[in-house]
Amino acid sequence: MRSGKLGILLGMILSAGVLSAQTIPQSVDTGKPLIPPTVAKVWPVGIERGKTATFTIDGRSLEGARAVLFDTPGLSGKVLSVTEQKEVIKAPRAGLDTAAAVPLGNKTEAQIEITAGQDVEPGLHWFRVQTQLGTSNMAALDVGTLPELTAEKSPDGIPQEVKLPATLVGTIAMPGAVDTYPFEGKAGEEVVFQVMASELGSGLRSLLVLRDAQGKVLAKAGEYDRAADAVLTYKFPADGKYTLTLSDREEGGGMDHYYRINAGPLPYLTGVFPLGIRAGQPAEVSVTGVNLGGAKEVKVDPPKWADGWKTVPVQVKTAAGATLNKIKVQVDNEPAILEKEPDDSPAEAQRIAVPATIDGRIAGGAKQADEDYFRFTARKGEHLTIAVAAARLGSPLDSLIEILDAEGHPIPRATVRCLSQTSTTLTDRDSETEYFRLLSQTGLHENDYLMIGDELVRLSYIPDQPDADVVLKGIDGQRLTLLGTSPSVHPIDTPVYKAEILPPDAQFPPNGLPVFHLTYRNDDGGPGYGPDSRLGFTVPKDGDYILHIRDVRGMQGADFAYRLTIHEEEADFMLTASSDNPGVPQGGSTPITVAADRLAGYQGPIEIEVKGLPSGVTLGPARIPAGQDSTVVVLRASSTATLGATTPMQILGHAKVNGREILRVANEGKPLQIASVVPPPDLVVAADSREVTLAPGKEVTVRLHVQRRNDFKGRVPCNIVNLPPGVRVVNVGLNGVLVHQGQDTQSFTLKAEDWAQAIVQPIYVVGTVESDSSTVHASAPLLLKVTREQVANAAEHGSTTKANP
Repeated sequence: MRSGKLGILLGMILSAGVLSAQTIPQSVDTGKPLIPPTVAKVWPVGIERGKTATFTIDGRSLEGARAVLFDTPGLSGKVLSVTEQKEVIKAPRAGLDTAAAVPLGNKTEAQIEITAGQDVEPGLHWFRVQTQLGTSNMAALDVGTLPELTAEKSPDGIPQEVKLPATLVGTIAMPGAVDTYPFEGKAGEEVVFQVMASELGSGLRSLLVLRDAQGKVLAKAGEYDRAADAVLTYKFPADGKYTLTLSDREEGGGMDHYYRINAGPLPYLTGVFPLGIRAGQPAEVSVTGVNLGGAKEVKVDPPKWADGWKTVPVQVKTAAGATLNKIKVQVDNEPAILEKEPDDSPAEAQRIAVPATIDGRIAGGAKQADEDYFRFTARKGEHLTIAVAAARLGSPLDSLIEILDAEGHPIPRATVRCLSQTSTTLTDRDSETEYFRLLSQTGLHENDYLMIGDELVRLSYIPDQPDADVVLKGIDGQRLTLLGTSPSVHPIDTPVYKAEILPPDAQFPPNGLPVFHLTYRNDDGGPGYGPDSRLGFTVPKDGDYILHIRDVRGMQGADFAYRLTIHEEEADFMLTASSDNPGVPQGGSTPITVAADRLAGYQGPIEIEVKGLPSGVTLGPARIPAGQDSTVVVLRASSTATLGATTPMQILGHAKVNGREILRVANEGKPLQIASVVPPPDLVVAADSREVTLAPGKEVTVRLHVQRRNDFKGRVPCNIVNLPPGVRVVNVGLNGVLVHQGQDTQSFTLKAEDWAQAIVQPIYVVGTVESDSSTVHASAPLLLKVTREQVANAAEHGSTTKANP
């Protein structure tokens, strides 16, 4: 997003009436800890446009709900009632520390009346429930245009016929259950069955089966799909009775396996080509689908300039209405060329000039899976970036890319030499988690490289004791892999090697451990890319090279479209924030971690600001320092800030890269990012020092204090956040830095590693009030100074400067 448009965007949100700066003037019960509201279940999960319906919201701490906040002005709602539900809470097991029991917000049920206006955009929408204690997590709602029907059976158990078009609504309530919908079909009629489930929070992974009157299977959808929600299209050969069945493809079931199916002879897009257009140049794209009214092309009007990842939706409007779905196409600033067959081997590689944007398909032939090759010339020392846009735009392609030499051979990138070995333990690990339990941590240090299976990762945090997970570097809950390696699932007992990265031609004596030879190759591009590939290439010598793309599974089809770019490396970054609806207590503070995914080698500072905060809520200067991946932004509300004030907010990052101003939005595209003022905090945290000075290899001990309020008496786990690389908390034990119930003080020890660099940086003590919806509270900044010089008159373990009482 460009900075000139930011104020306009916020103004549009406010003026549209979607979310205004509103207040809830009421008294607040402060006789118990503040537990923010949460929504656990919504039923129904959809509404027909132009209708009003009552929804049941199950959750916790919903008492006092006064407003429902939507992502569009076409939806409105009002709270009819909130009732507390009876709940039996089991007593802790014998011997369990009762102080460790997590308090729960009151179990509540709200009845909310929602109206969908005639002009509201059909499709997925989001809302939050606002109470005196803040705003809830987001809940999803589907707005449809068709009458809604449920699966019914006659008294003797025969499924009742439904009249299409309609939205079929139901739940696969039991494992292995099947819902059946008989209906009439006409010869030549094309029908679509579009499942909406996973995006609404359902656990269903749908399988659709269409049968004729004799029970013969005519079509299936979802059986082998990557996506959880199936879509089936079919053209009837004759008039007659047909039956659609829906089940869970893994034979699961339960009340959380609900669904909506848009069904009938409806307009639906199955593909768009090309998958991108040039900024500032209106263009026509080819469309495929069913019931498009003869439309073969659609004109798309892109914005005048694309800064970062930018997309626009494509939809076909027909006499029968607009297509049920939209397909996004990418907008960039460079012209594109089309892939030309034959280009199925290195010898047939299509010649391109760098920079290039290529629109192509992995369409294939009858004999073998399609693979596309492109030949280009590059000069030694050039840094190129290659990226695929496919899955992010709805293509079924799961891309794999690699750079080959002029003869089609892989190019060595690096040698990874293993130095010591351990293994994973305790449990299997998925392809996203940053947390791994290792059999041994001996010899490991922060920032060490690890080879786990075929992926190269880096250590971010090593706990002081063995019965805890090490943490790998990651962003937004997904670990980062290095040098083009891709994350994968790792079963228990997977070997883990401490490793060093060496040049591809490095020579060294064998040590009995594996050696990995990496080439320029990538499957999954990492955070923000999903299955789409991303690869950096440093040209080793002048000459010709070949760019190769294929589907990693060997699959293909006319809809396996891609947009492939190769250009000189451009430093950039993406931002994510740990909270998108912070509740800031009157007279208190709330910390938010802002993390940067640094692209193409950018290591400079990133200035952070927050726009759209309620009156009385402020933040101090915040930046992600050069070479670091995150910072902590602390929002503070004055004691006179208006309780219940709620405004849309945005967290922004500014940087100057090679003379180019870059502005990026954290959690970009995520709706209903809002800040609100909540009642005074249950906890105030402070350190007895205002400055801490450390020299490499030294330690310093700091004492912290907590003040419990509002009758809160529980224990307080504390974290020391915003530490620079090379500084960590040591000697924390199994429970970390914990202020026990009945105590109000604790100490922690910071250690600077020998390699820690000189820096001055604020750090914070963050205390947690534990509950099912925990709140976190930050101290005033504690200025950490890491110096390469010996600290004058310092004790052996560092020095501190006392804060004023």
